[in-house]
Parts: sequence; C-alpha cells; structure tokens
Amino acid sequence: MVKELLTYISRHLDEDITLEALARHTGYSPFHLHRKIKDELGEPVGDFIKKQRIQTAADLLSLTDLPAGEIKYLVGYSNDSSFSKAFKSVMEISPRQFRSEGKFRGKLSSLPGSYLSLNCEVRNLHTQEAIIFPSIGDYFSKSVYNVWKDVKEFIEHEKLNEEDFDFYAVLHACQNVTPGPGRYDAAIVPKKPNKLNASKFFRTYLPGGKYARYKFCCKVDQYRENTLLINKHLVEEACLKHSTGVSYFKFQALPNYQNPDNTLIEWMIPIK
Repeated sequence: MVKELLTYISRHLDEDITLEALARHTGYSPFHLHRKIKDELGEPVGDFIKKQRIQTAADLLSLTDLPAGEIKYLVGYSNDSSFSKAFKSVMEISPRQFRSEGKFRGKLSSLPGSYLSLNCEVRNLHTQEAIIFPSIGDYFSKSVYNVWKDVKEFIEHEKLNEEDFDFYAVLHACQNVTPGPGRYDAAIVPKKPNKLNASKFFRTYLPGGKYARYKFCCKVDQYRENTLLINKHLVEEACLKHSTGVSYFKFQALPNYQNPDNTLIEWMIPIK
C-alpha cells in the first residue's frame, strides 16, 4: 500500500496532495494513514512530499533548460518565494545557485530523469495556422527527431526568431496500438496572430477540438511507458474517451534533434 502511495505522489506533484486525498485513494482514515506512512517512512508524509517535490525540481534543473519559474509549477509551487524557500530548506542552496554550479552535470546518467504528471486538464483548442514539416517515423525513437533539424534550418534561413513560435509534433496514430513507423509532422505555430511569411507549400492548419492534457519529461526510450500510463489514467481515472483525430506533443522550445532526451512535453489527446 505504501509503495502504491509513493507512486501516486510522484505522479501528482503538481497538484495539492492532502492527507485527505491520499486517504480517499487508499480507503484508510486520514488518522490511520498518517500513522502507517510515518511508521514506514520514518517521517511525516508532508515532509516526504516536500522532499519529493524538491528532489524532482533538482532533477529538472539539472537535466533540462526549463526556467525555474516553470519548474516550480511542475512540482506544486505557485510562487517563486515559496519555491525558493522550500528548495533551500532541502538542498541548502537556491535553485539559481544549484543550476549555475552544475551540481550534477557530471552525473546525469545516475539521475532518474523522469517526470510524469497525471493531472489531467481538459482543454478546448482552437484551429491554428502553422508551418508544417511532414515526416514518417516512430515517435518512440530518437530518429524521428531528425525532422526538427529541417525546422531549425528553415527558421535560420528565413531569419525568424524561435521565441515567436510554439512547437508541436503532430501524431497521426497511436503507436501503442499500431507499432512501427507512422506519420509524424513537425509544426511551428506563431504565438501572435499574424500572417506567416513562408511558402504556401508549408502552410496548413492544425485542427482544434476538445483535448486532455498531460505532462511528462523523460528520456525518449521511456516515452512508451509514460504514454501507456497516461492512456490508462485517461480511461480508468479521468473516465474520458478517446476521439478520432490527431494528438499533439507540445514542446516548451524548439526540440534538440541531436539530444531530445529530457524534453518537457505537453501531450494533447483528442477526447469526446
């Protein structure tokens, strides 16, 4: 039971994890659950959750280029002050200093390097004009990221700014269901509604609709495991049904085609 609870906590770090919520998850009363967890862990559950939040934040600071201001939300903090205070209390150093000193840069292979949030958010996406780069590949493989080299070269050739765009992978099939190469398109969407100065050959529209959003950050070879967990949660916990249509991986920045591991992804899944 405790092992299941620890797994639950690690997958809901961006939510408000209360003792009452954990009790509902297990069927124990909050009083008995608190005593049982404290006996097992040797510390109050609140202290354990805090350490898990900060240790995950430390991993993300080491493994990714995400701003600390973004990372704090991923581990359940709503403002910079509370995040920095909690981080210092556990790591004895500020998030900024932790990253600048590169505490674990030489030991990245020893870090878990995995973040998964099963906090399902339902969103309505608008149809968006985009520049698209079609390709065929397996989105559980690093080789599929080669298309982002074309995107980078296009942006440089057209003298565009990466900061002016959002970056999406358009997934035309679920490779958990139909393994092997499939349609995988790289798409760039202007953040401001203006006309795209690009060849009509590249221009298209990304369909909108109702989507469930999940977040994860891990090595590419862990994508399959995380997407299976997400699909299981979508059906069994969120009680939502898949709809036809494409799904999206939304990236925080232009993906690094040479080293795509540990990229924060928002997975948008079409639902009914």
